[in-house]
Amino acid sequence: MKFLFADGQKICLYIDGQVKEYPSKFIEKYKENALNCERAKSWKHSGEGAQFRGDIRPGEEGVKINSSLNGLYFLSDENEIAYSFSVNDTSGVYKKRLDDEKAQESHVINSLDTEFLNGCMDAGSDTLVLSVRRNYVNSDLAVMDVKSGDLKTVTEGDTLDEDPYISPENGNKIYFSTRGAGRDSSGSFISYSPASICRLDLNEMTVEEIKSSEKFNYFKPVYHGGKLYAIKTPLKEKGANPLIEIALIPFRIVQALANFVNVFVRAFTGKSLASGGSNPTKQRDYDSRKEFVKGNLINVEKESKKNKKRGGDYGFIPLGWQLVEVESDKVIKCGIADFDIAEDGTIIATNGRRLFAINGENCKKIYNTDCCLKVACMHKTDKKTDLFEF
Repeated sequence: MKFLFADGQKICLYIDGQVKEYPSKFIEKYKENALNCERAKSWKHSGEGAQFRGDIRPGEEGVKINSSLNGLYFLSDENEIAYSFSVNDTSGVYKKRLDDEKAQESHVINSLDTEFLNGCMDAGSDTLVLSVRRNYVNSDLAVMDVKSGDLKTVTEGDTLDEDPYISPENGNKIYFSTRGAGRDSSGSFISYSPASICRLDLNEMTVEEIKSSEKFNYFKPVYHGGKLYAIKTPLKEKGANPLIEIALIPFRIVQALANFVNVFVRAFTGKSLASGGSNPTKQRDYDSRKEFVKGNLINVEKESKKNKKRGGDYGFIPLGWQLVEVESDKVIKCGIADFDIAEDGTIIATNGRRLFAINGENCKKIYNTDCCLKVACMHKTDKKTDLFEF
């Protein structure tokens, strides 16, 4: 059994029970350069002069770097993989050697105004279909020849198109999930419609809706053995108790005012209203407490406790997130963040903390992770796309 997965910022390769970790050298280099830049100008934001100007900055620990591994892909060369990533305002796709840790990563594409998200690779032809975000609301599907770097956008509109999957039978047929952007009379974005599954035909340039619902989202379509699988989530999770929320309003108003005054005082004096002790916010790792999954901000600690009370080997994904066979809506496993299907039909799934191998009714835990939200098997299609031959 062989597949890729992301554990936090680490690229991981699983082969028959053994796991090897690889860093993203691009992200590592970006972080190193950002810290060096902060060190070089730190003198401007320290000392009495900076305190007088209200220009005190927290130093290296205050350098904010948001990075993520968006997609992992096997290539035709068994010793090489590709990955898509985002780090602050930069996004791209790079190739990495697995047999030479000292080898430099190969650049495929980079952008400062486009974000390259998740996708699916045809390892037979090194053709990648991925979701490309063009603004904070919309994303399109694009087809890339990884060998040449050529990129062609194949969908458009006021939608969020994501989770593309190349049909194993025909590389010109792409399954994907899509959400329409709802807007008010002034054109401002309000919310998305439920996510539905569609199939794009690259020959005819037509889109056919496969599955939709007014009550549920359907993400991450994967077609295997004549069946379509996906992650089904409720459109709205159960909300908080309204009576408790009302009771907390006065407390939250006081808390907000105190925070505002504290920020104001720090700006002019460089000191906090609270004296003594350590700053609790410096001890908090925001990313370890909350994770964005499919546009949902999940409270890791809260969901972990909730799932633990129910028993079973659950992670921090709500149990309402179900891996299903689309046509029958049969539930295969609950609390799933991502999955993929190997060539032999084994489903590899993650609940954020565990990796599972599912064969029919048999579900086996195969690896523990810190934070795994992405898994990827090798895929090859019987007929490669001819999009780049026109």
